[in-house]
Amino acid sequence: MDTGVRWPIVKDNAMNSIGYAQRDVREIFNDMPMGRKQWTVFLICFAATAIEGFDTIVISFIAPAISQHWQLSSVALSPLVAFGLTGLLIGSIVGGTLADRVGRRTVSIVAIAWFGIAGVMSSEAQSIFQLVALRFITGLGIGAAMPATSAIVAEYSPDRSRSAMLASTYCGFLFGAAAAGLVTSLAIGTLGWRGMLVLSGLLPLGVVALFAWQVPESPLYVVASRRSNDEAQRILGKVFPSLDCSGMHLFIAETRESISGSRALLSAKYRLGTVLTWLAEFAGYLVFFLIGSWMPTHLKQVGLSMHDASQVSSMFQFGALGGAVLFAILVRRYNVASVVSVAFGAGSLLVIALGMSEATQWHAGVVFLSGIAVGGPLICVNTIPGIFYPTALRASGGGWNVAIGRLGSIVGSSLIGLIVISGFPYLLTCALLSIPLLMACVCMTVMARVLSAQRRLLTEHVADISAGSTDDPPLPNSTTQ
Repeated sequence: MDTGVRWPIVKDNAMNSIGYAQRDVREIFNDMPMGRKQWTVFLICFAATAIEGFDTIVISFIAPAISQHWQLSSVALSPLVAFGLTGLLIGSIVGGTLADRVGRRTVSIVAIAWFGIAGVMSSEAQSIFQLVALRFITGLGIGAAMPATSAIVAEYSPDRSRSAMLASTYCGFLFGAAAAGLVTSLAIGTLGWRGMLVLSGLLPLGVVALFAWQVPESPLYVVASRRSNDEAQRILGKVFPSLDCSGMHLFIAETRESISGSRALLSAKYRLGTVLTWLAEFAGYLVFFLIGSWMPTHLKQVGLSMHDASQVSSMFQFGALGGAVLFAILVRRYNVASVVSVAFGAGSLLVIALGMSEATQWHAGVVFLSGIAVGGPLICVNTIPGIFYPTALRASGGGWNVAIGRLGSIVGSSLIGLIVISGFPYLLTCALLSIPLLMACVCMTVMARVLSAQRRLLTEHVADISAGSTDDPPLPNSTTQ
């Protein structure tokens, strides 16, 4: 009796006698256990993301040495970070769009090599103007790599663990950022700031060689872009050596989009989810970067030493890292938007508590908890494009989401001067910062319903295809082209 379930065809198995003319690639990933190749791809993408975090943040740690070398004020160094973030913003949009057009693997390799070479070139800068320009170029490569590598992770993961795999990958950025501070403290005395930039360039060049050797193109992208069926079969054979792909005509149970490219993100089908995710991303990064950048200055102004102000402020960053790990575990069991909604809701309350606890002995603890609830869920928001958008739009959606987050971080950083000049009390400032978090909480509450409804529709669509056949023609075989 036909149950409507299509099981994988395995070599040297009794089921091998049963052939299916058409197979949904995503269902193959869902039916098969995670294999060695998938874990290899994940670890390499994690390493690439960690190095992106290292390259992005290392400039902040070596800035005092650069300032001393060229006798610059702190104001003269501010464009280093600003232009790097601007390059990242532009690169994420361009990289995401290109990854949906020419392939995730190609864009990843070019982008990682790009920011590696730019990092090495930065070490030869002869003026602050040259260094700012090279940091902008470096940011372009880092931004382009993010959506491409995250799309690969999403498409090599089964549905049941996609959120967790994406969240774990984005944790790599925070690990890389933390490593930048540790490595700088240990090595800058020996290497100097130029040597640190050389190191920040050599690391991605090492990873890109490993990436080119071990990471094939996403099989979902190959099928969605209507490339050769033989190519898709070869990649699946590498990912699942026990799977007999011969005789399969591969497809994806996704509807074709009438609008292609970035415009499709705001089409009627995806507009609500796109706007909700962008608002939450913008608000979250605005508050996270504003608190993280403003708190050391404020604590020093109220009488703490530079050492004590740095220690208390670092609790916010450590909280974000701990929250990222915690939420990466939780999204394995719960709707990712629901997890983010609860976290941002708690964050809005904890930020107010932050303002109320300034003169208390448990202020540092509240700073840590605020970091968990404000910084931790940002990792999960970045995973939503990998779940919400179809294969043809996944990298573009991820790229635009990263860009919106970077825009929020730029706006948040630029508001620090306004806060300092305004002279607002600490409690009032914290209360105002809770408003964007509350808005993000509401957005993610609605987004949780959008994702649940989308999942139900997809399940019904797959069931319809299993009962009949897909409307898409089979992919062409290379031998017949």
